[in-house]
Amino acid sequence: MSDLPFKLVNMTQDDLFAEIENIYLEIEQNHAVAEEIPSDSESLASNKGEEESDTEATIGNNVLIYSSSDSEDDLPLITIARKIQTAAFATPADRKPPIWSNVETPASPPDFAAQSGLADCVTNMIDPTPCKLFQLFFSENFIKDMVFETNLYAQQKFSKHKPTDVREIKTFLGLNLLMGIKRLPSYRDHWSSAPDLHDSYVSNLMSVKRFSWLLGNFHLNDNSLMAKKGEANYDKLYKVRPLLISMAEAFGKCMLPSREVAIDESMIKFKGRSSLKQYMPKKPTKRGYKVWVLADKNGYCLKFDIYTGKPSGNAEKNLGSRVVKQLCEGLENKNHLVYFDNFFNGVELMEDLKNMNIHACGTVNSSRGHIPNFKADKNMKRGEMEWFTSNSDLSVIKWKDKRSVFLLSNFHDPRDMLEVNRKEKDGSITKVPCPKALADYNANMNFVDKFDQNLSYYKIDRKSHKWWHRIFFFFLDAAVVNAFVLYKGLQLPPLSMKDFRRSIIEGLVAEALVARKRSASSFETIAIKKNEPYVSEEVRFEGSTHQPERGTRRRCANCSTKKNQVRTEWVCSACNVPLCLTENKTCFQDFHRNK
Repeated sequence: MSDLPFKLVNMTQDDLFAEIENIYLEIEQNHAVAEEIPSDSESLASNKGEEESDTEATIGNNVLIYSSSDSEDDLPLITIARKIQTAAFATPADRKPPIWSNVETPASPPDFAAQSGLADCVTNMIDPTPCKLFQLFFSENFIKDMVFETNLYAQQKFSKHKPTDVREIKTFLGLNLLMGIKRLPSYRDHWSSAPDLHDSYVSNLMSVKRFSWLLGNFHLNDNSLMAKKGEANYDKLYKVRPLLISMAEAFGKCMLPSREVAIDESMIKFKGRSSLKQYMPKKPTKRGYKVWVLADKNGYCLKFDIYTGKPSGNAEKNLGSRVVKQLCEGLENKNHLVYFDNFFNGVELMEDLKNMNIHACGTVNSSRGHIPNFKADKNMKRGEMEWFTSNSDLSVIKWKDKRSVFLLSNFHDPRDMLEVNRKEKDGSITKVPCPKALADYNANMNFVDKFDQNLSYYKIDRKSHKWWHRIFFFFLDAAVVNAFVLYKGLQLPPLSMKDFRRSIIEGLVAEALVARKRSASSFETIAIKKNEPYVSEEVRFEGSTHQPERGTRRRCANCSTKKNQVRTEWVCSACNVPLCLTENKTCFQDFHRNK
């Protein structure tokens, strides 16, 4: 049996293990050898003679053929299973291992001619604001669906609270974003009676009981339709699936990938109990949900994929290759340059990407299959390198720094060199030759890190007993980060991440602000700048409950100047801004009209 030839065409791992179980069951029940195992439709055995026969096993649409010139009656089942598994994960018959040499060099990638940057739906936007850009991702339709599912969940729980609406959910989202800036040990501290903790802005927008009710009842999908574990359509991410679908569509629609993109993993912090939780001791966030991210050079998240663990409890073969190919869908034949680290990289993946006109580069483990043997580290000095190229247009490089670095690329010429500065033990700086492939990798591999950095500044970091809350708030923050990248791409007046986030919050809570009557001593809607009252556009042009009321005589916010001071006793009830309201002046109407 050790020399039996095997042939396999397109077999997946799940099909393989399922077929192995079927083989075990059939052989145990019928006391037969592999030639007598039937398929669902017809016999799998074809006896060709008493002395020599071939066994043909059909698994789905795949055919596994092996000769059985020797008797198999005495072979243990585990031997058959191991032979089938070895054949399943062996290199396909039509793919030969690469031949490495120092002769051939990979062809340089053609010029990048595809469109990149902001999509038309962003550049054609009329009067773009941070809130409008954010609503490209958290759209009105998605919020309406969220309102429906929240009310449905409350009804299923027989809750006696009043139903929520779009305005309240927007306020709820805005308050959560604000709590990323105003961080307190507990969200309840914003409503605390202690003067050093109490936040009048938050407490005036919503009561603590209502916020707690929304936090415990907001939902995205109907629990009554959720498949149970073990069923065919079971989905571990069912509770957040509408969010993931909406975000994936919006992220890809608003930004066209740049020439250079990077693939790496991001972590959603979570320490509770969940089958999705991963432990990565070398990461800053050691416990949580792993998210594969495709990001462009601006730190914009183009695509993502949440890792849900081993399929059917079995270790997944070629996980890194599968993730890269999935995230690179849509980049074919556009000559993109993709960078990823040694978790994903491999010879077969590089060859597949090359065939799709996707040019890739990354570090690689020297123990990966089909990687040639290099000199030992002790025989190399700092700055020295060794390289090989293959007949499949790949190049692999070993460069000696303090430690050895291995690179695998399908478009770099290993002979291209640069110089980098290195500090010696005596403190002096020396120049050391370095492969250009490594310089390009270091310059472009940090795109996902840039996305994580922008995400970390004011992210919502709240503990929750519900496992999916962390995922929801992660993508709420991710929508802010992507909107911030779009804002900078439009070359609008510069804003810091904090002020950009504040502007989104103002837009989300604007309807709640104008709907609640302010007292004369309340200035939550006003920021004083150069002794002039300022009201955000979202509040100022919200045509809801702006009503004139009498107050103290103050300078008109519309027509009064230093040279010609005009005072009035009329005040807008929503904006708390003094405005003229006489027969000859229309300051009240002019101030609230969006010109």
